Amino acid sequence: MAGRAAAAVGIGVASVAAGLVARSLVKKGRESDGDGEHPEGWKAVTILGDADDFTSGGYPEPLRRVADSLEIRVQPAPGDKGFEVHARVREGTDLPGEKDAPRKLRQALRDAKQVFETGEILRVKPRPHGERPPTLLGGAVDKAEADAKGEGVL
Repeated sequence: MAGRAAAAVGIGVASVAAGLVARSLVKKGRESDGDGEHPEGWKAVTILGDADDFTSGGYPEPLRRVADSLEIRVQPAPGDKGFEVHARVREGTDLPGEKDAPRKLRQALRDAKQVFETGEILRVKPRPHGERPPTLLGGAVDKAEADAKGEGVL
């Protein structure tokens, strides 16, 4: 019985690793995964909820912090699935204290979405179950988690 459970876990871990590798190969093989750079610098996020609740009283904190440096548009999402927030850095301005404005803008949009939808910014670390020993597949998952916050999709 224990052998079958170990085999099932091994297959599950191998599937995750294969998926990460396949995703990176597919992404490299095409121009964009839908999250590439917009020619005018716009970044967007779709949020589930009412746009009036999002804009009333100011934007959620992660976006409010940099809003003075941004152009922001809020519009209904296709298919009545919430609303979209589009933002880009205003010409002639920069995000406060940031060298990598596109990454910071994307992070602010994603964090504002999480605050609006769940009331908090979701964190991967620290893990509630403690540290896990470093493994080859665990390292791949850790890298995917680190890249997802500002650049990638997880």
